[in-house]
Amino acid sequence: MDEFLEKLQKRRSEYFGRMRLLFILDIVAIFSIFYAIFIIFNLEYFLNKSSLLLLIPVKIVPPLLALIIGISGALFLHKKDKKINISFLIENKYSELKEKLRTAYDNREDTNVIVDSLKSQVSEALDKVSVSQILTRGKLATKLLITIVFLAGAATVANDPVKYGIPVDTLTNISEAITGTPEETTNVTLDVGGRPEESDKAGKDGGGNITGKPAIASIEGKKIDLPIYGGSETGFEVRDTSQTQNEFMKSAAFPVDILGSNVSDGGYSILMKKTETEKLLINKYAVERSKI
Repeated sequence: MDEFLEKLQKRRSEYFGRMRLLFILDIVAIFSIFYAIFIIFNLEYFLNKSSLLLLIPVKIVPPLLALIIGISGALFLHKKDKKINISFLIENKYSELKEKLRTAYDNREDTNVIVDSLKSQVSEALDKVSVSQILTRGKLATKLLITIVFLAGAATVANDPVKYGIPVDTLTNISEAITGTPEETTNVTLDVGGRPEESDKAGKDGGGNITGKPAIASIEGKKIDLPIYGGSETGFEVRDTSQTQNEFMKSAAFPVDILGSNVSDGGYSILMKKTETEKLLINKYAVERSKI
C-alpha cells in the first residue's frame, strides 16, 4: 500500500471515530429526553390502565422504550454518515490538496513518474491534515455539554418522580374529560359475613373482620294487624261530600282599617253603636291615616 493511502486511511479512522462518539452522545441525549417525559407524564399509569399483556415488568418499559427511541433517533440523524467522503472534506479544508488527493486516489494502482510524484506530494501534505480541523472540537464539546444537561435533568426527575410527575388524579380527570366517562373502580371486594346478631363484634380490632356472604336477618314476634280503611288519607273515611258542608259565613261589612288587631272588644261594640254618618267619617279618617 502506498504511503499516502495509509495516511488517508488513518485520517478516515480518526474522523469516523469522532462520528461514533457523536452517535453515542445523541443516543444518550434522546434517551434522557424521552425517559424524563415518560416519568413526568406517568407512563406506568397508562400501562397499568391499559389491557396490554406485557411480558416484562411495567417499571422496565419506560427506560427500555426511551432507549429504543434514542437508538432509532440517533440512527436517523446519522443515516448519511456512511456516505461521507473523507477526501472531499480534506480538500475543502486544505486548498493545496484540491483535486490532487482524489486524482492520486483514483490512480492508486498505477505506477509512473507523474503519478508517483503526485502521490509523494499528497503524502507530504497529509502530514499537515488534522481531523480536529475537519470535525472541530467545539462541535464535540457543545454536543457533550448538551448531553450532560439532558442526562442530569433525567436523573433529577427519575430520583423524585412524585415531585416532578403529573399526579394520578390530574391524569384521571383529563382521561374522564376526554372520554366523557368516569373510570370504574376496580379491585374492590366486599365480604359480609357472620350472623347478623353477631355484627356488633365485627371490626373491633380495626381490621374489619367482615367475611362471608350477606345474610337476611329475621324478625320474630307477634303479628300485628294494620288495616287501612278507604279514604283520602290513612284511617280517614269520607262520609259526606255535599257542596254545602264547607260554605263560608259572610262577615259584617266594616272597613278593614277599623277591624284591625289594635281594636279591643269594647271599642268594637262602641263602633257598632255609631250612626251611619259617624261610621263614614271614621272610615274616611282611617283611610286617610293609612296613606300617611
